[in-house]
Amino acid sequence: MGTDQISPRQFMIIVIIASFGTAILVISAAVVAESKQDAWMAQLASNGIGVVLTWLYMYIAKKFSKRSIFEINDNVFGNWLGKFITLFLALLTLILCSQVVFYVGNFMITQIMPTTPIQAIHIVFMLVIIMGAKLGMVVLLRTAEIFFPWILLLFIFFIFFSIPNMEVNRLLPIGEVTPLPFARTILRIISYTFIPLLLTVSPLLHNVSNLQQAMKAYLLGGITGGIIMLIVVISCVLVLGASNTAMQVFPTYAMAQRISIGNFLQRIEVIVAFLWLVSIYFKLSLYFHTTIKGIAHVLHLRDYKMLCFPIGLIITVLSLVVYPNKAYEEKWDNLTFIPLALLIGIVYPLLILLISWMRKSSIRGKSHD
Repeated sequence: MGTDQISPRQFMIIVIIASFGTAILVISAAVVAESKQDAWMAQLASNGIGVVLTWLYMYIAKKFSKRSIFEINDNVFGNWLGKFITLFLALLTLILCSQVVFYVGNFMITQIMPTTPIQAIHIVFMLVIIMGAKLGMVVLLRTAEIFFPWILLLFIFFIFFSIPNMEVNRLLPIGEVTPLPFARTILRIISYTFIPLLLTVSPLLHNVSNLQQAMKAYLLGGITGGIIMLIVVISCVLVLGASNTAMQVFPTYAMAQRISIGNFLQRIEVIVAFLWLVSIYFKLSLYFHTTIKGIAHVLHLRDYKMLCFPIGLIITVLSLVVYPNKAYEEKWDNLTFIPLALLIGIVYPLLILLISWMRKSSIRGKSHD
């Protein structure tokens, strides 16, 4: 993988896809439940914070150019602690992989294929993920480059045909949300949209052919992903209303079910399903890549691809038990994942910068002595 080169354009595309991957189908319900019709304001504020976080991740990548996130851990925290942090990140992404596979299976059996065993869906989806990982990250990004225009076109098509169902008065009254729910909504959005970029696309930064252009691609990709999520949240409120959006498990899918053009063009919710499944495939592949690369780094394995099948098997089994029930899923998403995401996405990068600065200051002090 060290010799594989990624173009800045491919990197920008994968940042866009990763930023709205799992969020495009489900995040609207959670943010609207907190901020009601003002959810779009929280999304807008989150986009601003997301730009700052993206800049932070870019600054770390630039400071430690040509080094992966795992090598940065070794360099900053030392060999033993660095390996421990890398292993923690790898195991965390392994759990996130299993959760994403669960989301896919849950969506398929509740909305599209109710009579199909969830185990079969998990196995088939993970086989495709393993195949993609075996082919390498460059092949995956080229595939994303092919799919991206179709994803964008279908998204525009979906929003355009939802316009007849939109009512502007559903956004009223504006500014009714109180500060605490507003803050909780922002934390939720950045935890699911921008912070995962540190675990998905940041490990690829050192492989981009031109680092300077990669910085611009990272920023532009993050902003574009944030704009897409803003359009999704506003559209859900305009079509479904705040209370109905909050009650839906998959609001964008429910929104697509309402599309009816001249009683002829109807039931095109499969477009949303396709958008979500393709984007979630790439995001899951990035999580999977971080997992196997992290474990390979800790174990000093020269070829990380030998881990694809055993780790894929573990994820497939774990995805069946990772959420024992709906109550556990909601408790994890609300009380565990968000604080964990803030720890990984804000505290961890700031700690890298702080310790590296302290070490540099210490070295300078010794040289003056």
